[in-house]
Amino acid sequence: MAKILSQEEVDALLNSFLEEGKEGKETGVPVKARPKKREEKKGTIYNFRRPDRISKDQIRSIHYLHDRFARNFSSSLSAYLRALVEVNLVSVEQLTYAEFVLSLPDPTFFNAISMAPLEIGGIIEISPSIVFPIIDKLLGGSGAPHEGPSRAITEIEVKLMTGVLNLMLRDLQDAWKQIIELDMKVTAQETSPQLIQIVAPNEVVVLIVFEIKMGASSGMVNFCIPSIVLEPIAQKFSQDWYTGRRKYSEEEIYRIKDILENAIFEVRGEIKGKPLTLEEIMNLEVGDLIMMERKDFLNPLVVISDKPKFVGELFIKDERKALKIKSIIKRFENE
Repeated sequence: MAKILSQEEVDALLNSFLEEGKEGKETGVPVKARPKKREEKKGTIYNFRRPDRISKDQIRSIHYLHDRFARNFSSSLSAYLRALVEVNLVSVEQLTYAEFVLSLPDPTFFNAISMAPLEIGGIIEISPSIVFPIIDKLLGGSGAPHEGPSRAITEIEVKLMTGVLNLMLRDLQDAWKQIIELDMKVTAQETSPQLIQIVAPNEVVVLIVFEIKMGASSGMVNFCIPSIVLEPIAQKFSQDWYTGRRKYSEEEIYRIKDILENAIFEVRGEIKGKPLTLEEIMNLEVGDLIMMERKDFLNPLVVISDKPKFVGELFIKDERKALKIKSIIKRFENE
């Protein structure tokens, strides 16, 4: 049976139709034909063929680790070659192994390395533009840039560069100690990147790029690590490690405090004087008076190991001159 509407319900329906019709006349668009507004959803670009396997936080930690390695290797290589060598970290990025190989020159100094106890190793590639100057330096030359035609590295030159490579592996092991103890060794050496394949071509790798500068010579060094190598130890790249902080045990804290409590520092009070010209200093004689500013005279600085730490106040106690701590210098409070 059909429902019979009351007069109030009929009036409400009529009023609603009248309001919709009025709104349609004002806008010129029929109410029923008006499209509904849809909320725009923002999307993130994602490449399924080359996904990022390592998070940004872990990339920052890897960058920090190898930046310190670059500074240490710079000192080690300078001592090894007896020349001023500068090693800088250029970039840390993710790409496929195929893209990495295609970006390299051919021939080049291409080395596969093991990273025990990790199952899969990495790749270290050193550009010929810096290989030949290093070899020239090792043989007593000046280490000038290589200007001859591009050629493959000979077996004797490979043996000479192996010493530099072992030095690099030693410093890499030392840098990675904070994450994991690694035993890094050279497992294969080639002049063509195509002859060594440690992972599938579409496998994602982390590429760490360094630049070596030696006088007028310079060249790039690439350290390639497959992402699957880093996955088992990814949790060790924590934020605390990245910021360089270490969690000490209570026993270590007490031991450090005991050592520091017996440390000796030189403490002295300083009163800032009035600036004098060189002529005035040259004319000083015994008995001359140098006027001090009243503010500085009443508030001498308390200096600890050549660093101003407190503001003091002069007074006499038990007929002896003394210096009372009046306030702490703000920059000392933040240290």
